[in-house]
Amino acid sequence: MYGAAPGPQQGRQMPRMLKTILVLALMSVPAWPQRPALACTVCLALPENSLADRLLSASVIVLAAPAPDDPFRYAPVGLLKGSWDEVADLPQIPFLVDSSTRNALRADPDRVVLMIYGPGRRDKAGRAFDQSWTKGFLMTPQRADFVAEVQAQGQGWRLDGSRSAERAAFFAAYLNSGDRLLRNTALIELHRAPYASARGLRDAAATPDLLRDLRSLNRVAYAPATIRLLGLQSDPAAAEAVRTVYPKAVATGGFNLREWALAGIEIDGDQALSTIKEALTASPLSPKDRQAIIAALIDGGDAMPEHRGKILDIFAGEIAHDQNTAGQIALATRDWGDDTLAPALRALLADPQIDPATAFAIRVALPSGQ
Repeated sequence: MYGAAPGPQQGRQMPRMLKTILVLALMSVPAWPQRPALACTVCLALPENSLADRLLSASVIVLAAPAPDDPFRYAPVGLLKGSWDEVADLPQIPFLVDSSTRNALRADPDRVVLMIYGPGRRDKAGRAFDQSWTKGFLMTPQRADFVAEVQAQGQGWRLDGSRSAERAAFFAAYLNSGDRLLRNTALIELHRAPYASARGLRDAAATPDLLRDLRSLNRVAYAPATIRLLGLQSDPAAAEAVRTVYPKAVATGGFNLREWALAGIEIDGDQALSTIKEALTASPLSPKDRQAIIAALIDGGDAMPEHRGKILDIFAGEIAHDQNTAGQIALATRDWGDDTLAPALRALLADPQIDPATAFAIRVALPSGQ
């Protein structure tokens, strides 16, 4: 049974396609490509933990099916992680077998559902203080292989760790999967990955698939990942798609601004940076939109050293415009090996009206003696 250790109870089958809880914030995207950006009518928060995070942090992973003595309750029938003694000490799986699962069981009584017992919500420091069951998905042979590979390769994975590029490359292999759940998982992982780690994955997805996703209101949740990947495509259709949107996006603000600005930098380089500089100088952007553009510039400077000079020039103007952004910029650029901003940052420290948090960030970022 999908590589699971046989369980103490006989298993039957599993749910049907349970929509993955891995859903990104439902953000609107400029409808393709002539219509203006549409505000989302419903917004869903991106889960704090991805599927891979939950699999790797789990203490127990089981395959479950309707219990022999109660067809509306799940019971473990296979073990992928942990021990049966541990399973016996855990609370009962709390989820009921819904109608779609029962229908799937009638079609194939041998299928099972993945259930994960592990950390629940995490605090801002990434610490988890509770453990609970979460429902995964209806298993297939391909998904079983995926779960096994994540467990085999993923020990020590961290989004910002030394293996972040390896993690991104692992999930990129699923971008063209025919299994929608696995493809969605890959999109989420590549959106979460540090941009410098994902940038090496050129042409990892098929441009027609990305454009189709971007046009579909049903796929609007994945727009940030789709836009990021479009910027990393090398074909003219992807470049044209990005050029159609990013100049207006940086001038007017709105949803997915960070992704459009960064994709523009990838496609047009210095030309895009000139467009961004003009927008920051001339456009009445909201503080939130300015923050999004600054974040895109930081991503671009981290991943593309050849553009750091022009980005630092933009940052100098931004610091002069709004000192509240100075701390973020100072910390983000301190490892770039360029002290262009140091005089402006030192001048801000001399201002008695400077925000204490901004002053602290600048002092941390400036080299000793600056």
